[in-house]
Amino acid sequence: MNKSDRDIIISIVSNAFEQNPRAQAMMKKKNPARSVRLMTEYAYDLVEKFDGIYLSKDKTTVLFYYLNSQYRRGLVDYLKYGMMFLKAIRPSQFFPTLKREKYIKSLRLDYPDYIYVWVLGSVPDSTSIRGLADIRDHLFGLSKTLQLPILIETTVEKVLKLYKYVGFELYHKWDDHDAGINVWFLQREVKE
Repeated sequence: MNKSDRDIIISIVSNAFEQNPRAQAMMKKKNPARSVRLMTEYAYDLVEKFDGIYLSKDKTTVLFYYLNSQYRRGLVDYLKYGMMFLKAIRPSQFFPTLKREKYIKSLRLDYPDYIYVWVLGSVPDSTSIRGLADIRDHLFGLSKTLQLPILIETTVEKVLKLYKYVGFELYHKWDDHDAGINVWFLQREVKE
C-alpha cells in the first residue's frame, strides 16, 4: 500500500470504529478521535503483516481480515497492543475488554481454519455499492480459492442486515449486558 492509500484506509476504518458500539464501550472519552486513530493504526499494522487489507477499486470500502491459522502475535505486537491499550482504552475497561474478547473468541465456530473478518468500513454517506460489491467479490473469491469458511461478528444492526443479504448466516447472538451491546455471530460456508 502506498502512503495515499494508507491515509484513505485509516480514515475509512477510523470512521468504522467511531460507529462501532463495541469500540465505543471501551474507548477513552477524553479525546476520542485520538483513541480511534490509535486503535485504527494498531489494527492496520497488525493485519498488514498477514496481507489482510483490501481497499476496493473505487477506494470507498476497506476490509481487514486474516486467516485464523496466520494470526500469531509476537512480542512486538503485544508491546504495540499494550501501548495502544494504555493510550486509547479507559482503565476501567481493561479487564472487561480482555474478558469480553476472550469470550467472543470462545463463541466462534470450531473450524480447523477460517477467514476472519475483523473490520469492514465504507466512506460515510457513500451511495455507491460498487465498493461493497468489490469487497464481497474479493472475500468470497478468497474463500472459494482457499476452500475456507468466513466468520464475522458485528455489533451494528444495519451491518448485520447487509451481511445476511449477501449470504452470511447468523449462528449466535450474545447480549453483552455489561457493555450494553448485542454481538451477532455470522458465518458463510465455502460456496462453489
